[in-house]
Amino acid sequence: MPNLIIGSRGSKLAMWQSNWVKDRLEEAYPGLVVNIEIIKTTGDKLTEASLAQIGGKGVFTKEIEEALLEGRVDLAVHSLKDLPTTLPAGLHIAAVTEREDVRDALIVREALRESVKSIKDLPEGARVGTSSLRRASQLRHARPDLRIVELRGNVETRLRKLDEGDYDAIILASAGLNRLGFSGRVSAHIPTSEMLTAVGQGALGIEARIDDHRANLLLEVLNHTPTRFATEAERAVLRSLGGGCAVPIAAFGHIKKNRLSQKLIVDALVADAEGRRVIRLQIGGPVQQAEELGAKLAENLIAEGARELLPGIGAQQPVSVEAAGGKPGVETRAEPLAQAAVAAPPESGTTNKPVAPPEVEPAKIVSVSASLLENEIKAKTASDESRPPLAGRRVIVTRAIKQSGEMTRALEHLGAEVIACPTIEIREPSNWAQLDRALIHLSWYDWLVFTSANGVEYFLRRLDQLGHGRAELMPHRVCAVGRKTAEKLKSENIVVDLTPERFTAEAVVEEFIKRFGVRQRLRGSRMLLPASRTTRDVIRPAMEKIGVHVEVVEAYQTVTPAKTGEDVAKLFHNAEADYIIFTSPSTVANLAAILETDHLAPLLANTRVACIGPVTADAARLHGLTVHIQPEEHTGQAVVTAIVADSFERRPAAGSSS
Repeated sequence: MPNLIIGSRGSKLAMWQSNWVKDRLEEAYPGLVVNIEIIKTTGDKLTEASLAQIGGKGVFTKEIEEALLEGRVDLAVHSLKDLPTTLPAGLHIAAVTEREDVRDALIVREALRESVKSIKDLPEGARVGTSSLRRASQLRHARPDLRIVELRGNVETRLRKLDEGDYDAIILASAGLNRLGFSGRVSAHIPTSEMLTAVGQGALGIEARIDDHRANLLLEVLNHTPTRFATEAERAVLRSLGGGCAVPIAAFGHIKKNRLSQKLIVDALVADAEGRRVIRLQIGGPVQQAEELGAKLAENLIAEGARELLPGIGAQQPVSVEAAGGKPGVETRAEPLAQAAVAAPPESGTTNKPVAPPEVEPAKIVSVSASLLENEIKAKTASDESRPPLAGRRVIVTRAIKQSGEMTRALEHLGAEVIACPTIEIREPSNWAQLDRALIHLSWYDWLVFTSANGVEYFLRRLDQLGHGRAELMPHRVCAVGRKTAEKLKSENIVVDLTPERFTAEAVVEEFIKRFGVRQRLRGSRMLLPASRTTRDVIRPAMEKIGVHVEVVEAYQTVTPAKTGEDVAKLFHNAEADYIIFTSPSTVANLAAILETDHLAPLLANTRVACIGPVTADAARLHGLTVHIQPEEHTGQAVVTAIVADSFERRPAAGSSS
């Protein structure tokens, strides 16, 4: 039995592509046997109908995807431009190969080969064959005099029809001609400035089942990261516009590098079918924001009139940058469409209105205040609006003074009496050596992972002290565990790529795999996690199980304040607090250390315990406490909200003697 089975169309080009993948896999893994099973698709059966008539791109993939889902084949090799942007549930693009020549190619009949070296050289009224609305509309825009004639069939059939005199010229993808050995037939490669290419053109997309971990691991060797980023941006444009083969949409992304960073540039175009008007815009930004850049570019196209220009697009609302997890730092501008030598008539104008870069939004710090909580407790307070919801309640806050301000203000605004008992202080690390070494070798890491605002603050402080520029962070993806951590990064204008809300190994790994593991090269990547020495190491072992190396370095230290156990015990006794809030395992452990006991329950017998996150709750239970409040969202805001709700539940009913 073969080790892997590729499902492929039977055309020469499809077989060349599948055999190329087979050879690369067998070279990379000696002893692996890869077989190819030919599957005939709807597109292969209807060779003369136009793509728009028979249903667009999916007609070349449907039957192969069915075989994949049924387990009859292990992977499918597609020209990425033929693969719909939305795949069936359970399937994904496991690998994107390095791109071939992305340009379209002009091929003319023999009598014109000496005189025609570009589109502008074609004789007036020339018959040009193409099956692509994208090509046809751009041709009509540049040369309204040309006669565009439908052209179907495989590459050999199309060349034969040209040679038989059915056309004066035809346009095909350079990549397919090169792969099949027909590059000598090309009269001219059309620059992307004159004819923007199809989404994914020149790249191969290898489709597999999401749950087939063995196939996905084997296919990683074929992933070409620059092409993957570029084509993800292109596909995001198409997906956000809701278009396919039935509408003239084009997009092309490429990575521009300089000494310190790299940048993804994406061009996209929408035209009406007659080519009277073309809208072409460009956007640029960090390569890690590929999908967000594509979605934003689609928004810009619609803002410039794409939906009115072509009502067929936008069946789905475009995904906004914010909804897609968008980030600041994305710049967008219009780039003029190169004009063909033969001028288009006045009514065929191209829209090239400059698009201003979106403003870098300041961090939206969510203030933990009474106004934030009003909607959640409105029903409970309706009958007693004059009384603050926490009136008469005493709450002990163990968080460090520097970090507890928002929480304290929120509690006091809600009527609580706050008793500050910080059991933790945040300081510089005793030695900067670990972090300094990591900063010197920052290029070693693919990811920067922050689990607290403190980690962000001390990491950036040291970065600045050593004279490193913030631009050095741009090539790295950034993970922020928790909303406050993400807000701290955004306030520093640092792009956040992933924000797991819960600080548990399972949650972090799940978010990484869901967002990147099935679409990007995750296995083999390196992550830097600046944290305190006492931070519980929950991320590293979990990530290493999926092949990711995590290096935890000390960026700050949490220490026990200079308090005596007698003073703290007296404070607790006199406070007779209703609630105590623990915000980290260290706040629990340090309280136990101050009181010189491992069993905190006797001191807090009549106090309800609120914890932020399961790790803190585990620490509280380890020290003998019963945890009464542990909101699902691991934030100070959530714990204050939960205390309000708990207080209402415990408030005596109206008319009660108690």
